[in-house]
Amino acid sequence: MLTSKDVMDKTLTPTQFHAGYDEREVDDLLDEVANALRYYEAGGRPGPGAPASPTPGHRFTSTKLRRGYDEQEVDEFLEQVIETFHYYEQGGRPDPQALAGTIASPSEGPGQKALRWLRGDPRS
Repeated sequence: MLTSKDVMDKTLTPTQFHAGYDEREVDDLLDEVANALRYYEAGGRPGPGAPASPTPGHRFTSTKLRRGYDEQEVDEFLEQVIETFHYYEQGGRPDPQALAGTIASPSEGPGQKALRWLRGDPRS
């Protein structure tokens, strides 16, 4: 089962000159996934107020002549994400040991890392 920290720390393989998924779209989805997992890690319950989980077969814009993320790697990671959401939606509770330090200090998301990189901000 994945934690929000696992999602935030995930490094995907970039591609160029062959098929990949749009980096911005993947990063945005992973930011949403991490926020939704924080909801469950903080004790949130499934129901109308719960964040929506990604759906199997989620589609991203394909890239070929510009940078993207390896499609197979993204698809495999999203399968793990969907399994984690299914666990929570069936009433599963987070493992306290796996969450040690996760809720108190959320890390920077892939989208936020990309923005920092584009601006040329120093690493923190």
